[in-house]
Amino acid sequence: MREGRWGAGAAGGVLVLAALGVGGAAGTAAADGGGLEVRSDLGHYALDATPYTDDGGSGDSLTLLNTGTKTVKSYTITVDYTSLKGIAEVTLPGCGQNSEGVLSCSPAYPPAPGKGASLGTLSARTLKGAKVGATGEIRIGGRADGVAMTEKVWTVTVKDAGLVADRTIGTVAGKVEPGALVRPGIGYTNYGAGPIGGAYFLMYGAGASFQQEFGNCTYGTLPVRMNGAPDGELTDVSYPAALCHVEDTVEPGRSYDLYPGELKIARDVRGAGWDVFESKPEDLKKLTDIHAGHGPKLELVPRPANAPEGKPRLGLHHVGYTVDNTTDIEAVGDSVRGRPGGTVTAEIGFHNNGPARTATWTGSRPIEDPSVRTVFTVPSGTTVVKVPDRCHTTIDGKYSTAPGGKVYECVQETTDWVIENGARLVWSFGLHIDEPSALRPGKVTLKVLSESDSDPDNDTAAVTVTVPGVGGTTGGGGTTGGGDSGGNGNGGASGGTAASGGTTGGGAQESSVTGGSMAGTGAGTLPWIAGTAGLLAVIVGAGVFVLARRRRGGA
Repeated sequence: MREGRWGAGAAGGVLVLAALGVGGAAGTAAADGGGLEVRSDLGHYALDATPYTDDGGSGDSLTLLNTGTKTVKSYTITVDYTSLKGIAEVTLPGCGQNSEGVLSCSPAYPPAPGKGASLGTLSARTLKGAKVGATGEIRIGGRADGVAMTEKVWTVTVKDAGLVADRTIGTVAGKVEPGALVRPGIGYTNYGAGPIGGAYFLMYGAGASFQQEFGNCTYGTLPVRMNGAPDGELTDVSYPAALCHVEDTVEPGRSYDLYPGELKIARDVRGAGWDVFESKPEDLKKLTDIHAGHGPKLELVPRPANAPEGKPRLGLHHVGYTVDNTTDIEAVGDSVRGRPGGTVTAEIGFHNNGPARTATWTGSRPIEDPSVRTVFTVPSGTTVVKVPDRCHTTIDGKYSTAPGGKVYECVQETTDWVIENGARLVWSFGLHIDEPSALRPGKVTLKVLSESDSDPDNDTAAVTVTVPGVGGTTGGGGTTGGGDSGGNGNGGASGGTAASGGTTGGGAQESSVTGGSMAGTGAGTLPWIAGTAGLLAVIVGAGVFVLARRRRGGA
């Protein structure tokens, strides 16, 4: 008989799957209404117990099979893990505690004959104080229509998980003010077999600045690269950073807390925080402009005995703060003049009036779900002959970068992750003046996420083209004067320059009221950041601790 395989499925219920075409397994009693059994999808019936409450990868997905010939009306599954008392806690979706060390559940939809149903993932979580290498069993059986189900046994072994983050400290309910001082912390427990002789922490701030230095830290700047790859393209984000070596010995089964001191929230962010990730001493090579720190030593503080019990989680890396701040993105239009048959350049885009910076992208990766979409409606009486980079129109329902479109949408470079306070971003379009009498205004319209736009009323700006000596008022009209010259629109100004032929190219131009580019640390969520060497899972406007532990026998 050939067994089918099913992935982990419904939590809290049973989903009927495709027909299996299986019969009764060897040695299985298939009485009337019987024939139900639980099987491991992986087929090895062994589990590693880990301390994490969110580590689905360490479990085993289970399938309930009906190998009999009759429909089962009712059944109850029992999960007996009494041999793991003091070692591990066992969970299976939809099953509740029947007695100490025993789970039971009665799913609503028993599988039909020859079919199977996913039961979800069987997991074993290490209890604090359990010795690495300790073993026990999980026995899964039950009854179906009064008939005993075939019992299956899983062996469970406690895994050496080392130093595990199990709590955060210093969170604040509600919002904090720009410039506020906060005191975050991270807690760890040693779930390893022996003492851990020291640990490394890489901490970097974004949207929150260090208020003191530590003598066992080396400070510098951490540039962020696309996808976190060491050779990835540099983005416009970098962080003040420090690599610290804490020499405290971390005993097995003991818990410690790390307090990095006060952080000052930046005045131009909407979010800040601290995160923790496993790393290694070699990450110092990723920092630039390094210098030795001065001050007291950064230490792991033994956790008080009366502190709440920690809850280890793989995803427990972040102490976050929401900042009471706003961002206003304003449309930038233009007003240009030229001669009939000539070509002028119109600069369109947007300006961040602040006071906070904002994220460029909000999706799972760069160029996905931009905070700002810039839409340019071309003035009547003109034809686009030059299209800047990262702008497109739609022809026959498909994206196109060709000239001649009526409406274009523009987005930023994928390496631009932050729109700084004061940043101005424009795209330069070449417009051919076709018919002066037909000139009518175009416009720039912004599609801005609500959290990045405190004043939606300024999300539209006019784009006008005028010809000297031609009468009119709004856009088609002009003023007297000779020569092609640049006008002054809503935040933009450009000269009417001659051009010939339809072309594309020429990216967006950046400027800032403070004289810089849009490079900075950002504000708002950037969920795709993986970080250098797997150490980032960052929010823009956040600070991060990256933890590395030195295991016995290696760094």
